[in-house]
Amino acid sequence: MTPERWQQVNDLFHATLDRPAPERRVFLQQAAGQDLELLREVDTLLAAHGSSDGFLETPAWGVAPELMFDRQETTLAGRTIGSYRVLDEIGRGGMGVVYAAEDTRLGRQVALKALPPDYLSEQAGRERLRREARAAASLTHPGIATVYALEDIDGELYITSELVRGRTLRNELADGPLPPDRLQATLLDIADALAAAHAQGIVHRDLKPENIMRAANGHVKILDFGLARSIEPGERPTMTQLTKAGTAVGTPGYMAPEQLSGGPVDARSDVFAFGVLAAELATGEHPFGPDSAAMLRRMTQLMEGKALSTAGAWSAPHLEHVARRCMRAEPAERYRSGIELLAALRDAPGVVTPIQRASPHAALWWWQFHQGAIALALAAMPATAWAIRPMIGAPAGSRIFFVALVLATISITARMNLLFTSRVHPASLGHQRSLVFPWVAWADAALAVTMIVAALALNDRDAAAGLLIALSTVILASIILIEPATTRAAGIDSANRGPLDSRRVG
Repeated sequence: MTPERWQQVNDLFHATLDRPAPERRVFLQQAAGQDLELLREVDTLLAAHGSSDGFLETPAWGVAPELMFDRQETTLAGRTIGSYRVLDEIGRGGMGVVYAAEDTRLGRQVALKALPPDYLSEQAGRERLRREARAAASLTHPGIATVYALEDIDGELYITSELVRGRTLRNELADGPLPPDRLQATLLDIADALAAAHAQGIVHRDLKPENIMRAANGHVKILDFGLARSIEPGERPTMTQLTKAGTAVGTPGYMAPEQLSGGPVDARSDVFAFGVLAAELATGEHPFGPDSAAMLRRMTQLMEGKALSTAGAWSAPHLEHVARRCMRAEPAERYRSGIELLAALRDAPGVVTPIQRASPHAALWWWQFHQGAIALALAAMPATAWAIRPMIGAPAGSRIFFVALVLATISITARMNLLFTSRVHPASLGHQRSLVFPWVAWADAALAVTMIVAALALNDRDAAAGLLIALSTVILASIILIEPATTRAAGIDSANRGPLDSRRVG
């Protein structure tokens, strides 16, 4: 539905509500005229309004905020916001516009989310948002995009987070349902990430295909935890903690009934969204229908306790019962959290739990170990060149030594720079490596060639020549084979390189 169409539906809906109940049907039919689709859309909204105790008795911002924000045509691309140089727009939705930006302080690329202009104008709301952004930033999980900061720049709010490159699940759905093996692995990844968030009392509230990205390593990451809700122990969760009065965070097609009607929200609301997402990934179709009217009609039926029948055949039928329990109308009938959901998925018949992925910290440690080991091998090069200098003779021996010393110094210095960055500013390691690594590769290759030339100059010194060739082989193997493998395992390349997927967020 286009923003213009939504405004037409919304205006007629509220105009009809203003009429006395006995007059509404006649007024609606006269106002809609020959537009039967408009009549059906508004009629469905009226039915939902009457059965959900106030559902949609809020302005358009609260029901479909993405339509309101989509109307803004301004963009920050090319501008500098505080210490962030905005590169380009990569997505927009109801809860803000997302840009790829460069953090000039740390020299790293980030996702910069500009929140709507009138979002949380009250100071108390801003303070609450800061607290909850800090809670989201505490999440450390390979399946969750890291939240860096909430920035207040010139009175506007921005959330900075990890820039994840790849394809969203919405893009993948354009190719049809996910194959069974891929579906199973994807759902396990998402449930694992939700379990980690729920274990810390954090609820996402807007789980949908647009907010889940498949990274270069094949695993998925949940995006947009910057507007997550933090549930304190013993607290009764409500819808309005992070929103303006009378509005709701989320996307209607993935919001639980209690979330749509403004009721309490907790981990079980995320579980409901997971069920909708699972059904869509498995069948290629949204379980509540292809358009907003069908969606609201099915949601109304769900609120009234009627059974939900998802359209389309499941690509993995053994997971269907898990998704159906997730989509129960009553929160008490769903899985209590991502932790319980993950356990149910792993226990489902036919599910083979994949080997647990290696810890990102362990992968980074191996990358750091490789850098240190190669630095020691590089340091041995000029030392060896100095030792064989008399065997080669002057002036060739001295020249080889000085060339080896310069090249080894360049490579070792660059690697130490990367090691320092990985320890002190790990988030900017990918960007820093993209700047430094060409010099490292050039210096390593040139040094290996220099040592091979020195070995050829040792006519009758087989042992010394063999040592030089062995060292050269180690350096070449490192730069060609080991370096790319450890870099990919540590996820350094995928952090700041690769095709950027345009995505809609909200």
